[in-house]
Parts: sequence; C-alpha cells; structure tokens
Amino acid sequence: MLQTEFKFTLPKGLYLNGELHQQGKIKRLTAKDELVIQDLANRHPNIDVVFCVLAQAIAQLGSLTKVMPHQLEQLFLPDFLYFQSLFSQLQPQNLDPSGEL
Repeated sequence: MLQTEFKFTLPKGLYLNGELHQQGKIKRLTAKDELVIQDLANRHPNIDVVFCVLAQAIAQLGSLTKVMPHQLEQLFLPDFLYFQSLFSQLQPQNLDPSGEL
C-alpha cells in the first residue's frame, strides 16, 4: 500500500495565538488537491501560491486540522525551508505521464 501521509517536526514551530504548532502530518497531493489549490489561490489573491500549495499538503499541524495559507506566512524561515525540502521529496516534479522520473 502506498504511504500517503508522513509525520514531520518543524525545526522551530509555528506560533499562532500563543500556541506552538511543531509536529504534524503532510500528505501527497492528488489531482483533486490541485483544484482546491487553484480555488485557494483565487480566494487569496494577495498570498503567494506556495503557501496555498503547502496549506493543502499539510494534513495536520499541532492542534490544527486545517491550515490556511495566511497562517503559513508566519513560519520562521528554517520551517519554511524545511517544508519546501520535505514537499519536494514527497511530490516529485519532473515525472513523465507514466509516473517515472
């Protein structure tokens, strides 16, 4: 069975409303997620699409079961870089239609 969710621990953690969110789960994106990301980007035109993609990929962050793109703008740089690296490992970019790299 293909693993679709992966646990992570952020180097620093995201502080929201005085609460630290450091551990969570990130998932592999599906075609349906792509549609949700397009909708998020349209609803939040002033937020970089990178945050929309990450918000859709994060299945859980601390006590948050849904992360919004604007919340991710508060990430410390080491956490943002960590997410970019983890996301790149989970979502290979240069696949051919057969799914090969």
